[in-house]
Amino acid sequence: MNQQFRMVKQMIDLQRASSDGMINSLILMWEQTGTMIEGATLFPEEGRKALRQWVDINRKACENLKSVIGSSYSGLEKFFETSGQKD
Repeated sequence: MNQQFRMVKQMIDLQRASSDGMINSLILMWEQTGTMIEGATLFPEEGRKALRQWVDINRKACENLKSVIGSSYSGLEKFFETSGQKD
C-alpha cells in the first residue's frame, strides 16, 4: 500500500474512533438519564413511563446510528484496501 493510501486509512481510523466515541457517550448519557428517571419520585408513574419510553427510543436510535456509521466505515475501508492493492 502506498503512502497516500496509508494516510487515508489513518484519517478514516481517526474519524471512526471519533464518531464511535461520540455515539458511545450519547448512549451512556441516555442510560444515565434512564437511571435518574427511575429514582425521580417527584414525577407520577405515568410521567416516568413516558420518559422511560423517550429514553429507550433515543438510546436505540443512537445504537442504530452507530451500526450504520460502522458499516459505512467498513465499506470505505474495503474500498481503499482494494484500491490500494491495484497500485
